[in-house]
Amino acid sequence: MMSSDIINKNTDRIIYPEHADVVIIGGGFIGASVGYWLKTRAGEGLSVVILEEDFTYARIQNNVSLGILNQHFSLPENINLSQYSVEFLRNVKNNLNSDVDIQFCPIGHLILASDKYAERLEQNVAILKEYGVKNELLTTNDIQEKYPWINTVDIKLGCISTESEGIFNPWALLKGLVMECKKLGVTFVNAKVVGFEMEQQQDVLMEGISPGNFKRINQVIFKTNDNEEHTIKFAIGVLSAGDSSGKIAKLAQIGLGDDLLKLPLPVERREYNIYKIRDSDDVKINLHTPCLMDTSGLWLRRNSIDRNFLCGVTPLLNSNEKELLSDGYYADIIEPSLLNRYQNIKQNQISKLKTEIDDCNTYDGTGILGYHPYHTNMILAAGFGKLGCQHAPGIGRAIAEIVIDGHYTSIDLTRFGFDRLLIDEPLVEFNVY
Repeated sequence: MMSSDIINKNTDRIIYPEHADVVIIGGGFIGASVGYWLKTRAGEGLSVVILEEDFTYARIQNNVSLGILNQHFSLPENINLSQYSVEFLRNVKNNLNSDVDIQFCPIGHLILASDKYAERLEQNVAILKEYGVKNELLTTNDIQEKYPWINTVDIKLGCISTESEGIFNPWALLKGLVMECKKLGVTFVNAKVVGFEMEQQQDVLMEGISPGNFKRINQVIFKTNDNEEHTIKFAIGVLSAGDSSGKIAKLAQIGLGDDLLKLPLPVERREYNIYKIRDSDDVKINLHTPCLMDTSGLWLRRNSIDRNFLCGVTPLLNSNEKELLSDGYYADIIEPSLLNRYQNIKQNQISKLKTEIDDCNTYDGTGILGYHPYHTNMILAAGFGKLGCQHAPGIGRAIAEIVIDGHYTSIDLTRFGFDRLLIDEPLVEFNVY
């Protein structure tokens, strides 16, 4: 994918835009979705620029465990976002273009619960039914009959989705969003953000800020591949740079100032290993094998059309990254969980496949979305981790709503705002795949 910078035909020199209505920092799933929705709704009425450091999207392509469509969440916001993703992806050829093939496989999700969490699973399924999500509770006998390769000795209850859940090709979705953005007139610039310029506004009064001391962001400074610095003046900025978002926020003094700028954006890089389970005569994986979440936090899913499993562990929020990548973590956590749940698997069938990277909100694990309380023209959209891929259509639409309409009109995502950090009210999603 190439950037759509404007080239001066007389000199072959790239002319970078100097101003835009909206500048989006980060052109991944969320950034591209924001650009798509802004231009879909406003057309030529809004000029939109996306700053992206890597147009090969190498890191996203490396994350092979993305592309999950799941509705089994505890937060209503996540349930609603997943439901919208179902609608968007079901009509993806109309929403983007007829060449997009996301290869959706509706294999479902199987959630397992021990005796300790069986009641919570029942309560969650009841909530999901209120939102129209179709799930079926399974007894231990049901699980043994449907999936005889699963050891159910320590299982009390299971839940299987009956529609609209499965796996899809995330790279196809991203390419479709980017290409449609370009058709709609979004300008892509291959560059790294290195700073912001702010102007003092004497007439702005804000609680906790001394009169005359408020500084408004009005420009973003970026460095191109030729090591030149440029600036773009903007009315609204969107920070959706994945695991780099916390560092970029510091360039706007978020976490380095006083009062409303005292708290940092708690989004950090989180690395973890993904493993592959090779198929054999003892372990048969077919096209209808569901994604699975074990009681230990271990997850498994079929690797596209290949006859093998991908697996990993959903780490705890305070997990140490070095520990997650260590041989000891595999030996103490992952391997015992696998060999317990799937007793036909042999040790020599399991091998490390990749190390993946997520943007982790270290405060409560839930994405942060909405205007910053001090920088009232800067929208934050980061810390969603794996959910940033499957929820991108709804997140992008939500940002377009607060830009154009001034408030959320489809799904109320107010609780995802930065304000919850100021009042110390974590928003925890208990069902993270």
